[in-house]
Amino acid sequence: MPWVRFTEDFDWWPSPQVTIAYRKDTVMNVTRRCVEAAKAAEKAVGTSRPRPEKGEASA
Repeated sequence: MPWVRFTEDFDWWPSPQVTIAYRKDTVMNVTRRCVEAAKAAEKAVGTSRPRPEKGEASA
């Protein structure tokens, strides 16, 4: 799953019963289908995994 930064608010429907809302400036690891839809709508750009800031616990 690729990392992406949402440049605008984006609603994605993985199925007719489910809506996932992504907020502007959110950086997340999402499915390729979601990335393709967000990029097609010009609401996301690819990015790399964010590094934890000093003092934050790493996952």
